[in-house]
Amino acid sequence: MLALMFQVGRDTVAVDVRRVREVVPRVQLSLVTGAPAWLAGVFVYRGHVVPVVDLHRLTGAGECPPHLSSRIILFPWPADAPDSLVGLLATQVAEIREVPTDALGAVGPGHLGLGPALPDGHGIIRVLNPEALLAQIASGSGGAIAAGVHG
Repeated sequence: MLALMFQVGRDTVAVDVRRVREVVPRVQLSLVTGAPAWLAGVFVYRGHVVPVVDLHRLTGAGECPPHLSSRIILFPWPADAPDSLVGLLATQVAEIREVPTDALGAVGPGHLGLGPALPDGHGIIRVLNPEALLAQIASGSGGAIAAGVHG
């Protein structure tokens, strides 16, 4: 699988590039009143309000560091509304590489949606399924994610 690689705390995470709509720079986000702490905020992208999940906060790794390599990875969500997007905030979003997934079925699920652990020559990587993660957290988003917030 050709994967976009990034960091969430100490975890190296891979996501299939075919699932990514776009990667954008980290921008100033507007806070959402009453939202869970892991919902970093929202921003307007191409005329739509996009909720952004801080993967660091979601997994208990603190807040996403304000590095130059921090990015918002955009995914279509929900699946039946392809123009709606949700952003995942991560750091060290800079590499695309081939990740062997032939052993993927043999490993167990990862913690809080980051996906199963997969050994590779660089250590352990988590293989993220963004649809499964968003489905897992949508009910706790105060409606911001489940509704596929539109502008």
